Amino acid sequence: MPKNSKNIVLGIIIFIIIIAIIVMQNSFKKSETTDGELQNNENTGLGIGNLAPDFVLKDLEGNDFQLSSFRNKKAVVVNFWATWCPPCREEMPAFEEIFQENMDNLVILGVNLQESREAIKGFLEDIPVTYPLLLDPNKEVKELYNVFTQPVTYFIDKDGIIVDKKFGPLTEKEIKEKFAKLGIG
Repeated sequence: MPKNSKNIVLGIIIFIIIIAIIVMQNSFKKSETTDGELQNNENTGLGIGNLAPDFVLKDLEGNDFQLSSFRNKKAVVVNFWATWCPPCREEMPAFEEIFQENMDNLVILGVNLQESREAIKGFLEDIPVTYPLLLDPNKEVKELYNVFTQPVTYFIDKDGIIVDKKFGPLTEKEIKEKFAKLGIG
């Protein structure tokens, strides 16, 4: 291949890489809107210090819960879980206790990973929790938050900023430390 052709191919590859980077950086970029539309912007991402990606999911009764509706009101913990997951089951009573003690300034959203409403209601007979349990039947939020295991927990302050996260089960010490970052103790 002539040297000129190699330069053209290299230029095309670099151009494709640049376009891919731009697309990836803007994947969460959406304009600020109101009344039920997702409120993501250029600061949205999954890293600590990023605005948590917005989503809307239904609870067991069919009510919509939108993450951004809690901004400037309450800190939020988003916990991805499944009924068959032993560590998830172990964390839930601690989450429930913290939720009960801090309802005025904290909401915990338990995002169930693709199980039926009936399976979750049966589960609640064994481990009763009162914080909202949300359904993600199409894996949209699971994929949005790059959840590949469970449990996965994101700690989001009142401004909607991710202050901490944990992939895998939380120890009692970690629960205290991570909730303290939200001003919950």
